[in-house]
Amino acid sequence: MKLEKKERIIRNQNSRSILVRNRKINKMNIFILGAGFLLMFLGQNQVASILIWAGVAIFMYTLLTSIFARRAKM
Repeated sequence: MKLEKKERIIRNQNSRSILVRNRKINKMNIFILGAGFLLMFLGQNQVASILIWAGVAIFMYTLLTSIFARRAKM
């Protein structure tokens, strides 16, 4: 019983740390996407498209790792 509880606590701590890290990454990602859209509005489409695609890739990464972290917590 104690070993199972300890393993569950460790899994919860690991998944919680991943979720906290993803929230921080998403805050930076909002800045990246905002800069991309601002540059697109200003006519710098080449640089803007790179930033927007980078933002989308970062969002997909954080989304998938959050899903896997929540699933591992169960």
